[in-house]
Amino acid sequence: MRKYYIDHLRTFLILLLFPFHTLRMYTLTESFYIEGTPHIIPTLFISITSIWFMNLLFVLAGMSTAYSIQKRSIKEYCKERFSKLLMPFIFGVVLTVPIQTYYAERFHNGYTGSFIEQYGLFFTKITDLSGYKGGLTPAHLWFLLFLFLISILSLPIINFVKKNGRKPLKKGNLWRMIPLFFIIQIFSIIEIGERIGQYMTYFIIGFLVLSREENLEEIQKNQMPLAIGAISLLAISSLLDMMGVLGKINSIGIFNLLTVAISAVRHAASWLTILALIGFGRKYLTGTNKIFSYLAKASFGIYFIHQTVIITIGYYVLPLVPYRSVQSLVIMILSFIATIAIYVVLKRCPVLNTLFGMKKSQPVRLEHVVEIG
Repeated sequence: MRKYYIDHLRTFLILLLFPFHTLRMYTLTESFYIEGTPHIIPTLFISITSIWFMNLLFVLAGMSTAYSIQKRSIKEYCKERFSKLLMPFIFGVVLTVPIQTYYAERFHNGYTGSFIEQYGLFFTKITDLSGYKGGLTPAHLWFLLFLFLISILSLPIINFVKKNGRKPLKKGNLWRMIPLFFIIQIFSIIEIGERIGQYMTYFIIGFLVLSREENLEEIQKNQMPLAIGAISLLAISSLLDMMGVLGKINSIGIFNLLTVAISAVRHAASWLTILALIGFGRKYLTGTNKIFSYLAKASFGIYFIHQTVIITIGYYVLPLVPYRSVQSLVIMILSFIATIAIYVVLKRCPVLNTLFGMKKSQPVRLEHVVEIG
C-alpha cells in the first residue's frame, strides 16, 4: 500500500523552504547571504520552525530507507545514494552555490568584481563555511552530504535488518517512544558544522521505530495529545530563544544544568512535533492528486534550486520594494515561480538532469517517496 502521507509531509517541508529561507533575511539572531530590516516576527517563525524542520526530513529519510531496502540490495541502495546525493552535492557546490556567495560578497563586502572573479574567490576564501558573507560553503546542500554520510554510516544497521528481519511487535507503545528524545539529545553533541550525531539518530529512529506499523498506529491514535504537548513545548522553547535574543539568557557552557534543561525542552519539542505530524499525516493525508504527485516528483529539484533563486531575487527586490511584509511576499512568490520554471528547463537537459540528481520523470515508487529526506 502506498504511503501517500510521506509524500505529502515531504511536499509540505519543501514548500515551507520558501517562507523559511525568505524570512531568514529578517532575523535578529543570525546573519544571512542578504539581509532586510530585522524583526521579531520572522525571528520567532525561524525559531519555532528550525526546532523540528530538518529533524523531520531525516526521520522521513530513515522511514523511506526501511521501505526501500525491501526491494533493493545493499549494493543498489549505495549506488542510488551516490547518484542521488553525493554527485548532486559536488556539482551543486561547484556550479550553483557560488551564485549565492556572489550576492553575499556584493551585499556585505561591497564586492564590485565580476562573477567569474568571485568564482575564484569562492574556492580560496575560507571562513566559517556558512558563506553568509562570502567564501567557501556548501550552503543548503550540506543536507545532501550529511544524508549521504549518514546513509553510509548506517549501513551495518540497515544490512542487519535486511538480512535478519524484524522481531514482530504485538502492539506499539507510545510511552517507550516518547523518551527517545533523550537519546537524540545525547548524540546531538557530535557535530561537524551541523549536529550530524543528532541527524543520524533521527534517521536511525525513523528506520527502526517509525517504519513499524504497530508504532505508527499508536502514534496516530494519540495524535491530539502529542500535538498539544508539541505546541506547549514549542511555545516554551521559542520563549527561551526570544529571551536569548533579548539578552536574558547567556551561553553558560554545555554541561551547565540550565543549558542541559533548555536543550532537553528543545529536543522534546522537536520529537513530539515530529510524532504529531506523522500521526496527523497518516490519518488525514491518505490520498493524492495531480498537483501533489507532480510536487512529489519535483521535490528534489525544488530543494536543489530554491535557495539560489531566493537569494538572487531577494538581492534585487530588497532595495526596490518598500515594506518588509511586501518584500517577503514578493520574494516568496517570484522565487517559487522561478524555481519551478528552472526545474522544468533542467528536466529537459539530460546532462544537467543526471549531474543534479534529477532523473527523467517516472512514476514515484514507494522507495522514492523521500528523495531528499
